[in-house]
Amino acid sequence: MKGALSSWSGIPVELAGLVVHHLHAHVDRVRFAAVCKQWRSAAQQVALPPPLPLQALKDGSGTFYSMPRGEPLRFPGCDDDIVTASGNWLVYNRLHCLLLVDPFCGATMTLPSPPIIYCPYNSDDGDEVDYSTIFVLVKLIVCSPHLIAALFQDGSAFWVALSRPGASSWSVARKLPMWIFDIAFYKEKLYAVSGWQDLLALDISVDDNNGDPQVAQVRKVIDGCCITIDVYSLEVLYLIESRGSLLMVRRRIFDGHIHDKGQIHTFDEQSEPELVVFEADVGQARWAKVMTLGDDQALFLGTCSRAVCMPESHSQEKRVWLLDDYKKDGSTINSSYGSNVPIRKFSCPLPKISWKGHIGCAGAVWLFPSN
Repeated sequence: MKGALSSWSGIPVELAGLVVHHLHAHVDRVRFAAVCKQWRSAAQQVALPPPLPLQALKDGSGTFYSMPRGEPLRFPGCDDDIVTASGNWLVYNRLHCLLLVDPFCGATMTLPSPPIIYCPYNSDDGDEVDYSTIFVLVKLIVCSPHLIAALFQDGSAFWVALSRPGASSWSVARKLPMWIFDIAFYKEKLYAVSGWQDLLALDISVDDNNGDPQVAQVRKVIDGCCITIDVYSLEVLYLIESRGSLLMVRRRIFDGHIHDKGQIHTFDEQSEPELVVFEADVGQARWAKVMTLGDDQALFLGTCSRAVCMPESHSQEKRVWLLDDYKKDGSTINSSYGSNVPIRKFSCPLPKISWKGHIGCAGAVWLFPSN
């Protein structure tokens, strides 16, 4: 036929751009760019929304699942136990440091090991004893090339600490409530939400002697007392930026949905008891309830949360995707599933994974590829 293309590489760049614009999984975009240099060039010229995240298992199996179809993937060299993830970084424990690895490009970054806090106390015979505790890393945020924020846990207490790549130690903020649920870096500021749903702003300064970041001041910018707290339910709070707004997502799980026998079970073909989204109105010092999300916005919630553009054709009316990252009696179960706001019945291509007593709550984390 006259005018027929001799090969697929000959299609116009504009047409190739339309094709790649409909590919929302990172692995699909990589495969598209690998066809030929013309398609790779087209992929580089098109302004694309961020790809959908992957679910990374923390158990050392090196298994990842791609959204939205749940396709299993593996990355070379990523088969150690994962502590957590931060954006496109996987976080691993090493003997004298934390190692961050970007599995998509192979880049690495080193951070100090979790801090050790020495807490003197009086023993039964009246002698003062030094008690030391090593923090457990719960969440890590790569705020900028020179600023890293982390949320550490020590028993029932949570601590916020700052550092930078190549530094020898963490600077721990000591004037915070014991129970911090989440932290977020929003508009060049670090925020934390407490178990009482207070929003705290942490002002950051730089040490004149060594150039290390430190928390200079902690301010309560929103008082959570305006939101009803149910003491008979388990609540999990998430901070997440979405379209220029700072959101707090409250997940409330009633005790009746937490089963016995030492494990927490997910709610197959049932409704989650309650999921509510609030927007931080710092100017008015209040939380404003959000009734709907944007038509193309999806929230991926876990220890590493993010709002992502998720086309309607792939979301199937699901706007919130969760990992079961709560726990009770030292036992956990992990699952991911999608839902609208408010929560409805769910289905998900990603697998249900169960661990008993897995360190760090959820047995998986979201991993967000760079564009």
